[in-house]
Amino acid sequence: MTAWQHVRQIVRQSNSSFLWGMRMLPKVRRQALYAVYAFAREVDDIADGSGTLKEKRTALDRWRKEVDRIYGQCPEHPVGLALQEPVARFEFPKSEFMYLIDGMEMDASSAVRIATVDELRLYCRRVAGSVGVLSVHVFGAGHPKGLEMAVELGQAFQLTNILRDILEDARLDRVYLPRELLLTHDVPDSPLSAMVSHPGIASVCQELTALARTSYARAEGLMKQLNWFFMRPPVIMKAIYEPLLERMDKRGWTSLDESVSFSGPEKIWRVLASILRRG
Repeated sequence: MTAWQHVRQIVRQSNSSFLWGMRMLPKVRRQALYAVYAFAREVDDIADGSGTLKEKRTALDRWRKEVDRIYGQCPEHPVGLALQEPVARFEFPKSEFMYLIDGMEMDASSAVRIATVDELRLYCRRVAGSVGVLSVHVFGAGHPKGLEMAVELGQAFQLTNILRDILEDARLDRVYLPRELLLTHDVPDSPLSAMVSHPGIASVCQELTALARTSYARAEGLMKQLNWFFMRPPVIMKAIYEPLLERMDKRGWTSLDESVSFSGPEKIWRVLASILRRG
């Protein structure tokens, strides 16, 4: 199996909403973004795996060394080989790959707790903003406003994911709701069953919803200042994620076991509507 076939297999096996934005890119850019996505999946799978914290940190360190090898023109892993040409063509900042690995190390512990809103912002910057920054280099908008847009949109997407997955994460002993917000609203962070059933959890979720809305709005304002042709993929992804946040907020935050999602046809409709509105 070639490096590209390995990457394509990883992408095909995923069911990410981000693929909606990738598919419309020209082949060279699409393949570059697929390689970035495959890298993110590889390190995410380590963080989500069943190994000990020491084993996970060792595995993540191997990826830090592989990043060094990519930039030294001697990668060994199939994903590293697939990234070598895009790294040169699109001038990917090496630091963004390292930020992503740092974010996965935050996830690697058997129990995850976020202390403050600032720590949550840092987590979002690492695990989502890094991918966003790499992506806008592929889109052709790797300049200050494009990078700022990527970080804001990455934070909005990650906050949306966190709010969607509160119960699922709690079952895995992962709490991304900042402890400082939980304490502000008298929500216990232990036991987890008490946290997710406490009436104050709704106020915590509303504060994070407001934070996500602010990031979506800032990203929207920056998108309008950038070339529409380059912004098509993030516009499509935003057309899926932002309404998901609004649908969850409309459902309310006292019924966390009531899942919220969009069907395939509904996603297609939202994508088409976003393109027509801006085209």
